[in-house]
Amino acid sequence: MAEGDEVVEAGIEQAEDIETLQQALAEEKEKAEKYLANWQRSQADFDNYKKRSEQEIGEVIEFAISALISNLLPVMDDLERALASVPAELEESNWTEGIKLIYNKFKATLEAQGLAEIQARGEPFDPRLHEAVMQQEGEEGMVIEETQKGYKFRGKVIRPSLVIVGKGEEKEEQSKQLRRRSRNGKSDRN
Repeated sequence: MAEGDEVVEAGIEQAEDIETLQQALAEEKEKAEKYLANWQRSQADFDNYKKRSEQEIGEVIEFAISALISNLLPVMDDLERALASVPAELEESNWTEGIKLIYNKFKATLEAQGLAEIQARGEPFDPRLHEAVMQQEGEEGMVIEETQKGYKFRGKVIRPSLVIVGKGEEKEEQSKQLRRRSRNGKSDRN
C-alpha cells in the first residue's frame, strides 16, 4: 500500500501545484491587465498633451501674426492717405501707378493672411465693431461717416472702425418747425 499512498500523495502534490500555478497565473493576468490599463491611460494622456501643445502653438502663431498685422495697419493707413492726396496732375504718372500697385499687393498679402475690412458707412452702429468718436445729424443709430477703417483678423476685431454716428434730426430744428406751425395755426384762427 505504500506505493498507492505515494501515488495519491504525488497526485495531491500535483493538484496543489496546479492550484498554486493557476493562482499565480490569475495574479499575473491581473497585473498584466493593470499594466495594460495604465499604458492605455498614459497613451491617451500623451495624445491629449500633443493635441493641447499643437493647439497652444497655433494660438501663439495666430497671436503673433495678429500683432504683426496690427503694427502694419498704420502703414496701410498712411499709404491710403498718400494716394488720396495725390494731386490731379500726378494721378496718371508712372510713379503714382507704382505706389498704387505696391499698396494693392500689400493689402492683398494681408488679406491672404486673414485680414478683413469692417464695413461701417451706412451700417447700424455696433459697439463690437465700431467706436463712436462723434454724433451728428443723420439717421439715428446709423454710421454716417468713417474716420478710420476698422479690421478683423480671422473673425476677431483687431481694430474697431472709428465712426460718426447719426443722432436723428436736430431737436432745435424740430422745435422751430413746431413753432412755425403753431404760429400759422394761431394766425389762421384770428
